[in-house]
Amino acid sequence: MTLLFLSLGITIIFGRAICGNICPFGAIFEFIGKLTPKKLSISAHSDRVLRYVKYIILAIVIGMAWITATLWVSPYDPYVAYAHIWSGAEILNENGIGLLILLVVLAVSLVIGRFFCKYLCPAGALFGIFSLVSPTRVTRSECMECGKCARSCPMGIEPGRKTAVNASECIGCTTCVDVCPSKTPVIRMTIAGKTAKPLLFVLGTVCIFFGAIALLNTVGFLQVTVPPIGSIQQGGAPLNIMDLRGSMTIEEGAVYAGMDLAEFYRVMEIPKTVPATTPLNKVADYVPGYDFHAIKAK
Repeated sequence: MTLLFLSLGITIIFGRAICGNICPFGAIFEFIGKLTPKKLSISAHSDRVLRYVKYIILAIVIGMAWITATLWVSPYDPYVAYAHIWSGAEILNENGIGLLILLVVLAVSLVIGRFFCKYLCPAGALFGIFSLVSPTRVTRSECMECGKCARSCPMGIEPGRKTAVNASECIGCTTCVDVCPSKTPVIRMTIAGKTAKPLLFVLGTVCIFFGAIALLNTVGFLQVTVPPIGSIQQGGAPLNIMDLRGSMTIEEGAVYAGMDLAEFYRVMEIPKTVPATTPLNKVADYVPGYDFHAIKAK
C-alpha cells in the first residue's frame, strides 16, 4: 500500500512518468520493440477501442481483490513472473500462467510497440486516471507537422497533432520533445505551464521515486526486501504469512512467521510427516493437491 500511494502521488504531480521513465516492465517492451522496426498497423478505431481494455482489466483486478481480500492476481500476473524470472523452477510452480502470458505479450510486442502498456496494463490504467489531474503535460504550439514526434512516440498518441497531449496515455518519456527538429520549443514538457528540460524531467522523476523508496525503507514504512532470517531470530518483526515465499523451507517459514514449528505446521495445514526441510512450494510433492497460495490466502 505504501508503494501504491507513493506511485499515485508521483502520478498526480508528474503524470505517468513512472510508466515512461521507471517501470522495468515497460523497459523490456521498449527494447523488444526496437528489434523489429516494422510494426503491424492498427486502425485508429481499433486502437481507440483496445485502449479501453486495460480499464476493464483494472476493474476486474480491483473487484476480485475486494471479493477475495488477497493478491489473487499474482499467479497470473506477467509483471510478477518478470520480477521472478531468475527464480528457477519456482517460477513454474508459483507463476507458470503469468510466465506464459509474459511470453505471449513479449512476442506480440515485436509487432505492436508497447502492446501491454497501451492495451492491457491495469497499473497504467490506474495511473492514467490519476494523471488527468496532473499539472504535467506535453504541449504543442506552432508545428511544421513533420511527423517525427508521432513516429517516435512509443504510445502512438501523435503529440504533434494535438495542442495538449492526452494525459491518460502520455507516459512522460519526453521522446517527442527530444526528436522535434524545430529550433524553437514547438513541443514542450511542461509542469504547471513551466517548461521542463527533458533530461532533467526524466532524471528528476527517477531520483524522486527511488529517493522516496530509500527514505520510506529507512524509516520503516516500506520493506523492500525480505530481511535475513538471522534478524528475525534476533527479535526482528516477523513477516505476514502472505509475504512468505515458496522457496522457504517449512522451518524457515515458521521462523519468518514468528511461530514455533508445530504451530506453523497446523496453521499452514501441512501434515507432520512432511520433512521440515521441504520448501513450501514442494509440499504438494508429499500432499497431492496442496496449494501453497490458497493456504496463504486462507
